[in-house]
Amino acid sequence: MKASIRTINDSLMDTLAACGDVNRNVMCNPNPDESAVHQQVYECANELSDYLSPRTRAYHEIWLDEEKIESNKEVEQEPMYGKLYLPRKFKMGIAIPPSNDVDVFSQDIGLIAIIENEKLRGFNVSVGGGMGMTHGDSHTYPQLSRVIGFCTPEQVTDVSEKLITIQRDFGNRHERKYARFKYTIDARGIDWLIDELHERLGYSLEEARPYSFTDNGDRYGWVKGVNNRWHYTLFVQNGRIKDEEKYELMSAIREIAAFTQGNSDFLPIKTSSLAT
Repeated sequence: MKASIRTINDSLMDTLAACGDVNRNVMCNPNPDESAVHQQVYECANELSDYLSPRTRAYHEIWLDEEKIESNKEVEQEPMYGKLYLPRKFKMGIAIPPSNDVDVFSQDIGLIAIIENEKLRGFNVSVGGGMGMTHGDSHTYPQLSRVIGFCTPEQVTDVSEKLITIQRDFGNRHERKYARFKYTIDARGIDWLIDELHERLGYSLEEARPYSFTDNGDRYGWVKGVNNRWHYTLFVQNGRIKDEEKYELMSAIREIAAFTQGNSDFLPIKTSSLAT
């Protein structure tokens, strides 16, 4: 496992915060080249993911053999998570209408991109989603998130951080089954959450803006993107790229890679858009 984690890191990816009582993910559409708005949202997701990641160096010490430096400096600090992290896991997703491909209402925090005149104006903010429950325990239940307002792109990191700190401070730390954000909100009420959020922000969210979703599944096939380029989303069953009789998927992708030699000017299929 250690070698696998290091290889992932060497490939400019990481598994930091993929588990544990922190914000685990910020999901969005995987193809930033579909439009200028998709590019903005993709960058926003990256910025949020980085900002909301824990600051601990333990990950690097354990998995990447980073030498621990002893010093007389203060103990490592987590500016947002504090000493105890969150009561439970936390998840975020950003959807770009008309496609709800991240199931935005199943997230602890959902952001719905508001597009006017082909420009990103900001995000409707939804809170308290989660599909999990404990069998036989009627106090646990799946729930869709609720939209509480609108924020600008410049405000989205601040809004997300303040919502997470509310869960940090008020989430149930006695029973993990009841520790998700949805239960924190339901125990006190959505109006309480909005008031607490506005107090921490020092300003109020704007009224939610109109939007419409028409689908929530993966879009396979060709999609025209920016700069007159086309992108192909390929179905890979169970995430397995291999050759089978009458379906030589691995050989086909190798041929594409050999033909393009990594040069995007000759890329007939945008490999970053391949979906599993």
